[in-house]
Amino acid sequence: MLKTHKVLTKNKNYNKYGYLKLKKQLSLKLIKEIKNDISSLKTKFIYKDRFGKIRRIENITKKTKNLKKLNQIIIKKIHTKFGKKLKIFKDKCNFKPPGGAGFDAHYDGIFYFKNKRNIKKEGWNEYSNFFINALIPLDKCNKKNGALEIAKWHNKEFKDLIKNTNNDGSPMIKKSIEKKLSFKRIDLSLGDILFFSNKCPHRSKKNFSKTSRMILYYTYSKSKTDNYKKYFKHKMESRNKNSKSLTG
Repeated sequence: MLKTHKVLTKNKNYNKYGYLKLKKQLSLKLIKEIKNDISSLKTKFIYKDRFGKIRRIENITKKTKNLKKLNQIIIKKIHTKFGKKLKIFKDKCNFKPPGGAGFDAHYDGIFYFKNKRNIKKEGWNEYSNFFINALIPLDKCNKKNGALEIAKWHNKEFKDLIKNTNNDGSPMIKKSIEKKLSFKRIDLSLGDILFFSNKCPHRSKKNFSKTSRMILYYTYSKSKTDNYKKYFKHKMESRNKNSKSLTG
C-alpha cells in the first residue's frame, strides 16, 4: 500500500510537530455567512446523538457559494504555506451543544474498513499518502467549550500506526498509548485556521459552556484524481458497523 512517512512540506514547524496555527486568516463576514448557510444545509450525512441533537454533518463543501469560496481560500493557503497542491478530500461540521461530549484520542483515517464486496481496506490510505486537515472555528474554541487537544504527529506508515489503535474499525488510539502522549490545547478565535496532519493524535473534552460550539473540518489530499465523490460513495457502501467508519 501507499507509504506515508516521507511526505513532508516546506514549512519546518509543520514538519516537526505535524500542526500549525495561523491567526486571522479569514474575514469575520465570511465566517458569519458560512454559519448561517450551515443552519439550512441538506445532506445525507447527518449524525445525531442519543438525545436527537445534531452532532456532525458531512458532504457540505460544494453546497453553497460561501463554502466553495472557503475551499478555494484554503487550497491557496496550503499551496503558499506548505508548497503542496492538494485537493479537497472530505469535510464535516462538528456541533458541540452545551453539555455535548468530547471525543477520545485518535488519528484520522487510520483504521480498516470493508467495502461493499466485503474486502478489507486500509482507511484513508486507499486514497492518498498525504493529508492535511484545516480546522476552521465558527465559534471561539477554548478550555470551557472543549477546544481541540493535539499531540505531535507520528509520521509513520499505516502498518505502524494501526498498531497504536484499538483496531476495531475506528481510529481510536489505545489508552496505554494515549497516556504516554503530551497534548496541547489549541484555543482558536474566529478567523483563525489550524492545519494539522491526520497522523496527529487529537482529542477534546466536554462542552461545559452555556453555548454551542461549531467547527468546520476540511481535509485535503495529495492526489491526481478527485477523491471527494469516491470517498462519500465508499462511505455509504462501507460495511463497517462502527460510526467512525471512513470518518475522522
